[in-house]
Amino acid sequence: MDKSNKKRKGIALIYDPHNLYQFLWYYCTYGDEYEWTALCLPNGAKGEYMSVYCEKSGIFDEIIRDKDGAFLTMSLRQRLVVFGQMFWYAIRGMQKKYCKRLVGKYINDEEYDIAVVLTDVGIVSGAFIALSDEKRVVILEDGMGDYFERSNRSLLKNLFNPYDWQGFLLAKMGYANPGHRYPLKTTENCEKFCSNPDRMIYKNYKRMKKLFDTSKTDMELYKATTGKIYSKISECDFENAEAIIFTDRLLDFSTNSVDEYVEKFQDYINSKYHSIILKCHPRDDTPYQFAPEVRVQKIDSSIPGEAILPYLGNVDIIFMYTTSIILYMGAYGYKALYIYFNKLYEKTKNEGSHANYITKQEMEKCLERFGIVDGNIIEL
Repeated sequence: MDKSNKKRKGIALIYDPHNLYQFLWYYCTYGDEYEWTALCLPNGAKGEYMSVYCEKSGIFDEIIRDKDGAFLTMSLRQRLVVFGQMFWYAIRGMQKKYCKRLVGKYINDEEYDIAVVLTDVGIVSGAFIALSDEKRVVILEDGMGDYFERSNRSLLKNLFNPYDWQGFLLAKMGYANPGHRYPLKTTENCEKFCSNPDRMIYKNYKRMKKLFDTSKTDMELYKATTGKIYSKISECDFENAEAIIFTDRLLDFSTNSVDEYVEKFQDYINSKYHSIILKCHPRDDTPYQFAPEVRVQKIDSSIPGEAILPYLGNVDIIFMYTTSIILYMGAYGYKALYIYFNKLYEKTKNEGSHANYITKQEMEKCLERFGIVDGNIIEL
């Protein structure tokens, strides 16, 4: 084979449905010149499950499965060992060597030309980003967290949260940015895709481009590929549903029970609707129980919310929390309802959870930032 005609190689880090959906767009818009490997990573406690969907897509030449578990689910002892190794390399100015070692667990860094990651939050993603002065690295959109301000001053507001200390120290050492709150110098060599570039506060990227711009997209390929993966959407009866509810994992905000808030949510739905569609967050395994007279259709959590939006013209849309899906609502002219759980912020603010619930005012500001000035917030 003539080496001059051989395609260059790319690697895509995939760990959730939202992630794969974005990469499908990237592949159909910019990625046809590469042979792609999917590195399927664990999604928190849920583990690795996206390799099945990568296989269905038919666009990957190789699929690598990481079954070892995510950093967040490691024991404290395991985390300390990993952190100790990172610190040892960092004080000697050898962070890149550590990152090459980590990348080398999956692929020889000389064998790929481009890496596409969803975020700079994860340790593995951060390792690929750390090599962006040698390789082309593309960062897609992780969600609302991408639009937060990133400042070292954020630590002053969260001094008693161990996850913030973890994020601050890892970002300062140049490895990753858990929590989205802290600047990570290595992003300056990367290309960033986001749905609302003009609303981004943190802009330390080589260049920024608009996500889901279809002016250069092979739409025939895009429709065919997404159709292979998300065929179950057609099985849902949207026409006879009154509402679709997008859940969030409330346990992300609390180290204690959140049953009282789940019950408030269920009671609200029971009082308002007789037929609903339930779209759970990929990590939300809460066993919701609605009244017997409420007809509940569940959409597989492996289907990203963005892929469902074209079908929602005649149903109420309810979000349990602010979510990345609202970044794409404007294209359809949709309005939605947003649930705010009273007292959850006060209850959880000092618990040290790896995510922080927000005040109602912060929710309002978040919605306003994306042009949702008439967002209907339901207080429970």
